[in-house]
Amino acid sequence: MAKRTTESKPANSQPEDKFVELMLVAADFVQSCGGLSQAKKAVAEAGQFIKQAGGIPNAERALSVLENLKDKIGS
Repeated sequence: MAKRTTESKPANSQPEDKFVELMLVAADFVQSCGGLSQAKKAVAEAGQFIKQAGGIPNAERALSVLENLKDKIGS
């Protein structure tokens, strides 16, 4: 996924600027997922995973454990 660089902006940036930045990030996400329907499905699945994990910190820990197992197993 393409990374957007953030320039130093005043702390009180306009809501329109934040919206434009959000739309650019969303467009990158949709493109990396292969389309809007795939992106919507990915967001729904991620939300369900986070909810079942009991929050973002637990979900991140679970992914970290899987990553460590993958590294040890080598697949």
